[in-house]
Amino acid sequence: MAIRVLGLNSRIASIEVRELFSFDAGAVEETLGDWQARYPNIEAAFVSTCNRTELYVASERNDLPDNNTVFPFLVPPRRRSDALAVEFERYSNNFQSFSGFDAAKHLFSVASSLDSMILGEPQILSQMKRAYETSVRMNTTGPILNNAFQTAFKTAKRVSVETEIFRRRVSIPSVAVVDFALNIFERLSDKKTLVLGAGEMAEETLKYLADFGAKSIVVANRSREKAEKLAAEWQGCIVDWEDRFSAIAQADLVICATGATEPTVTLDEFKKTETKRRGPKPLFILDLAVPRNVEAAIGNLPNVYLYSVDDLEAACTRNKELRDKEIPKALKIVEEEAMQFVKSARTRRSIETIKTLRENWTQIKDAEVERLLHKISCDEHDQEEIRYAFERLINKLLHSPTVSLRDASENEAASGLLESVRRLFKI
Repeated sequence: MAIRVLGLNSRIASIEVRELFSFDAGAVEETLGDWQARYPNIEAAFVSTCNRTELYVASERNDLPDNNTVFPFLVPPRRRSDALAVEFERYSNNFQSFSGFDAAKHLFSVASSLDSMILGEPQILSQMKRAYETSVRMNTTGPILNNAFQTAFKTAKRVSVETEIFRRRVSIPSVAVVDFALNIFERLSDKKTLVLGAGEMAEETLKYLADFGAKSIVVANRSREKAEKLAAEWQGCIVDWEDRFSAIAQADLVICATGATEPTVTLDEFKKTETKRRGPKPLFILDLAVPRNVEAAIGNLPNVYLYSVDDLEAACTRNKELRDKEIPKALKIVEEEAMQFVKSARTRRSIETIKTLRENWTQIKDAEVERLLHKISCDEHDQEEIRYAFERLINKLLHSPTVSLRDASENEAASGLLESVRRLFKI
């Protein structure tokens, strides 16, 4: 069995380089089609995200093309006519390649989010599953890559269940939602969320809120156009900036992320909303802006939970420290699964080789026995004795090769014996 990966990612290639090798869904399918046309007997799976572009290839035989040959398939179709784009030497420092055990280990690490820009980022697993589904649909995978990706998904599940890595959020928006909002509210599906501002921080926080069930979204921003765009993206509605305090009175969660240099939610104006609030229900306020958008004194009011970026960063740092302690445990899981994958692949290959060798020898034996019985005259009992003797001969001849091949499947250093036997007997 041979398996290899060639690709680049955000850790080893700048965004300028990654842009040159970025693929959309159509380009991935076209590339897999080109691969199948060129190498119909070699499996392939293509992984393309904003942070990585990787091509996994595999074969039951050690007949994989070299990296220089594989490289053009990592160039988007729109750029393949560019002579510079297919010069591997020019970009080789931005690519990495792994084979065999190391390729399996890399795949399992990627799926487990141990090779991501943000360690423990859960989105990578869903991206890997979509990439695998596309390759299966394009009929470019086979027994090796099917088993490899299924094992990768199992490995990711083990890392998720057996370690704290996926449960320790380290970005400001994710910590705000998971470590703070969900500690105040049992659920978010029936809560009203008000967003003051329409920038990247507000949008990313809304993404996490939506992931945990938030549905009722209201946006207020000085630029009505930006507010409308953000609200439309999350199926929400907008209110005029001047009406933000009335909206605060109706909200359960308030996210403040404007670029204002002075507080946009003052204590005096906020107090005017208290009489409009529906009873003593809690109000959760995330002030994600620097300088702060919300006057700190508001956090001292009853039933108001106000958190600033400093509060969230402290939680991020604490989570990162706890998460990093789990990395050795996660890497051990990846190592175990990669070793088992390679071992199982060698064992399966060994069994297939032994089976094929036996079938081939049995055909020869049967033909020779029948030829012999046609030349001599003997009763049925003697014929059975002759057949039995030839069968014993085949078993004795196959015994040592069978034991050796089984031992080779357990011993990586002796795994070359398997390929030698297949070449010797043209299997």
